[in-house]
Amino acid sequence: MRIKLFVSALVGLGLTSLHAGDPKFKVHGGAWTDYGRIGKASDSLLPGGDPSTRLNLNGNTLMSVGAQVTLVADLTEHFEGAFGFGAHRVNHAMGRGQKSFLTIAMFHHFLTESRLTWYSGDKAESPFSFTLGSFPYKYNRDAHNLGLYLFRGPVYPGILMGGWGDFATDTTKSTQLGAKASMAIGEAEGTRFSLDLILNSERDLPPTFDWSLGGVAKAGFLGAIEVGAGVNFYRLVPYDKRLQTPGKLSDRELGIAFRSDYIEVDPLDPTDTVFFTHQGVKVMGLVSVDFKPLLGLKESMSKDDFKIYGEAAILGLKDYGKTYGDIMQRMPMMVGFNVPTFGLLDKLSFEVERYTTPYRNDLANIGNNNMVADWTSRTPLEVPIPSPKPVTNADYKIDAEGRWINAAGDTVRTDGTGLSRENVTSDDIKWSLLLEKTFSKHIRLSGQVANDHYRPRPVATGLIASSGGVAEAFSESSNWYFMLRMGYFF
Repeated sequence: MRIKLFVSALVGLGLTSLHAGDPKFKVHGGAWTDYGRIGKASDSLLPGGDPSTRLNLNGNTLMSVGAQVTLVADLTEHFEGAFGFGAHRVNHAMGRGQKSFLTIAMFHHFLTESRLTWYSGDKAESPFSFTLGSFPYKYNRDAHNLGLYLFRGPVYPGILMGGWGDFATDTTKSTQLGAKASMAIGEAEGTRFSLDLILNSERDLPPTFDWSLGGVAKAGFLGAIEVGAGVNFYRLVPYDKRLQTPGKLSDRELGIAFRSDYIEVDPLDPTDTVFFTHQGVKVMGLVSVDFKPLLGLKESMSKDDFKIYGEAAILGLKDYGKTYGDIMQRMPMMVGFNVPTFGLLDKLSFEVERYTTPYRNDLANIGNNNMVADWTSRTPLEVPIPSPKPVTNADYKIDAEGRWINAAGDTVRTDGTGLSRENVTSDDIKWSLLLEKTFSKHIRLSGQVANDHYRPRPVATGLIASSGGVAEAFSESSNWYFMLRMGYFF
């Protein structure tokens, strides 16, 4: 990680050598503090062998503070460079009945940008541009929380991302590492066509350093209607082919002394073996309608008022055995509406999402052996091999207290919750209500009430495990939380 930051810093700060004179600089950034609380969470996980340390998220206080700054340099007529960084401190209380030593403050740092961009013409309305480095990219400008399926999360399993402070919805934080080629034709207030090609290196989910190639095309009409489509060839070029299809190579080919169960075998035909793969193809479609210019209300409302928008995707075009045999279970879709406030608020947005996968939306199985799924128990901790096979209820058995527990001692309370076999659809619907207001051009207040994909991180851990913040807090429709933010931005 330090090497990546160092290289990115060189890209961002070394760009001034392209200009013989003094470049012009702009600085923007901000500082903020968050406060929130989980109202109800049905899921609970056991990070250790002692049942008294079980994580009860109900009533958890969620707090953080952070700051960031970005420097943008106008290097030449056609070149622009940017570099910025930030950090935030997260402090999650354990809720009622938890031991105080589990309340741990953690610091996280991040890049806002580290890029060099070439423009074919005027930087504000250039028909062609090319960006190299680490940069933010948000193809669906209307999405505030849910959606953005094309570049968030893996394919197999099709795990959705989102929640308060998610990087992909914040255009001031870097989400891509690689290159972007963009083309735009037309006027913003009339007919317009744009095309973005993205080459991205995976840096968040193992196996890291795989390269994905994606593209998004959008067309706008009348300054009010926008339609778009996209495709992402996820992990098209793997960094290490041995990790591309876990379980397919022999022990000797892997260079390790074990063979992991990353396959699905048909019990009626043992010769029919399905090997899962990390690779997959995502496709996406979106639409947005701004009713203000259509109804002549543009001057009397806030910029984001009175919009309806939606997005749908297929997370993996290929079927794999029974585990990923139903394409309908790999199709998330969302719709949002910006409620008119007539200037009272900058933004009041309500979003709803439907995703019918029967598996837990949990990243814990990707990258490391851990206590969440016993089918990875053959993998030693010191040799992490990622797996695309999801957690299912079959990985657990019910103990004497009515809890589901696996061989490693991890428990998930499923009785009467959305994790029970009878209620695998209770987490299919997610929703989010967001409001935002700016005072004196720089002071911004915002808040959210939601049942979404938020992953609180209550325990410091080196493993990708549910106790480390990769599992959703909300597994049934009655779960919810709220978050508030106050910040100064410039």
